[in-house]
Amino acid sequence: MRKLTPDTTIMVTTENHELISHEKAFVKMEAGCVWVYLLEDDVRVGAAFVGPSQFAVDAIAETKVGAMGESISGSLQGVQFYIGVVSLENISKSPDASDLQKQGFQNTQSFMAEIESAMKDQLNGDHSQTKIDQREPSQIFLGRDSEEIKLILVLSEKRGLVFTYGKQVFVLGDDNLVSVSKSGVVVTGKNGKQIIVGKGGVHGLDSFMDIGQIVTESVTEAMKGLKGLKSLKSMKQTMKEFPYDNVDDFDWDD
Repeated sequence: MRKLTPDTTIMVTTENHELISHEKAFVKMEAGCVWVYLLEDDVRVGAAFVGPSQFAVDAIAETKVGAMGESISGSLQGVQFYIGVVSLENISKSPDASDLQKQGFQNTQSFMAEIESAMKDQLNGDHSQTKIDQREPSQIFLGRDSEEIKLILVLSEKRGLVFTYGKQVFVLGDDNLVSVSKSGVVVTGKNGKQIIVGKGGVHGLDSFMDIGQIVTESVTEAMKGLKGLKSLKSMKQTMKEFPYDNVDDFDWDD
């Protein structure tokens, strides 16, 4: 098993491009993004880029009593990673010095050093290696927004949408939503009924009798969509912060 590596060809986008285009989420690269393909065993598996870009996720489930959930959007900043089918050369050119300088790089060497450093931190790690499993089509995006908040977006045809934003977690299926934040765990069913586990206790037990089973089954099923990216250091760290086992681990507001 080998580590992911950046391609040696650096390019810059000349027009806008939606890297992810989904009814519930998008990631858009704008003109001026400097990028390289990501390779595994010399096979293209994604791309890394720096430059003007935007994201939006509607972690909202439509239920019988209306929409439940939250919409999050913003600008991206720093090195961003995309794992999935991608083709950018037709909307790109070789960068000149000004293209690199606009993104804070003096030359191609400093750009590649930044990409490799971010890959070590977020993908390959010091002792682990990332293996891309392409048996199930999926899209995985890892990055930071302009507020330096980490985000991970996973889209799977079979498993739905998984989105982490800082310490918030959203698992969205066809007709249900599980959300986790410092306020607690909220499970919304297709009938719009909710059960809430928070500082004030458990509410909604008349709707759902087994909160532990509901949360465990819903999150486990959706997280299966992450199996396409194994040994992901940043995901492991994020998962360590998931407060499912002990509600006292939430950062409750006083």
